[in-house]
Amino acid sequence: MEIKKVYAVYFSPTRGTKKYIEGIAGRISPDFEAIDLTKPKLREKVYIFKNTDLVIFGVPVYAGRVPSVPDGIFSRIYGNSTPAVFNVCYGNRDFDDALLEEKDLCEEKGFKGIAAASWIAPHTFSDKVAAGRPDGNDEAKMSEFAKKVKALLKKDLDSIKELSIRGNRPYKEVVPMPYHPSGNESCTRCGNCISVCPTSAVDINDPRKTDNDRCINCLACVKNCPSHSRNIYNPMFGIIIKGIEEKLTADRKEPEFFL
Repeated sequence: MEIKKVYAVYFSPTRGTKKYIEGIAGRISPDFEAIDLTKPKLREKVYIFKNTDLVIFGVPVYAGRVPSVPDGIFSRIYGNSTPAVFNVCYGNRDFDDALLEEKDLCEEKGFKGIAAASWIAPHTFSDKVAAGRPDGNDEAKMSEFAKKVKALLKKDLDSIKELSIRGNRPYKEVVPMPYHPSGNESCTRCGNCISVCPTSAVDINDPRKTDNDRCINCLACVKNCPSHSRNIYNPMFGIIIKGIEEKLTADRKEPEFFL
């Protein structure tokens, strides 16, 4: 393959996916270009890639699936037999059907998967789950994976077989979380939550309010609130978090490669 440009294309509200995708892209080419589709305005742009580009895709796993955002994450991205590497990041439970779904979505748009991987990042709902990741072991795995991808790039694209990824079709059904973040009386209206929300779910006129129909519970607003005003205040959510931490802190999941 003749690769002239490497791109890191990701959706990463709490920046865990960003670390992995930029880390992999940087190991393949220090001159890579990042496209952050977390920002709604950047998802409105049209991106067309050539067959001499390599695109490193990445999304977090929400309930075993690719995050569902208005109009879709990759709806305006197009390839032209463009080689691609698919990645997902999850909070130490499982990636279920998300990686397969990402592959399907991107290959429908003209990309050809040559490799894929799953990675582990702090859980969206609890920093205690997969705390500190990516760590040194994950960094070593990123280097190993990038080396394997670079070896694939020496081959002819047509000679690479269909990429097989763990997952199921139809994809896992998503059960929506009924609780959503909001701000309390300590809100200073600084606007941080508005700027980091990937779905424009925070009310511009009253940042304490959230449009529950648009909210995907990424908790970027909670993690970026300097006054710690925003949170999910329903007591049932605390019970859910306790259960998550009990189940997901006992074992350490490791990255998986698909080549």
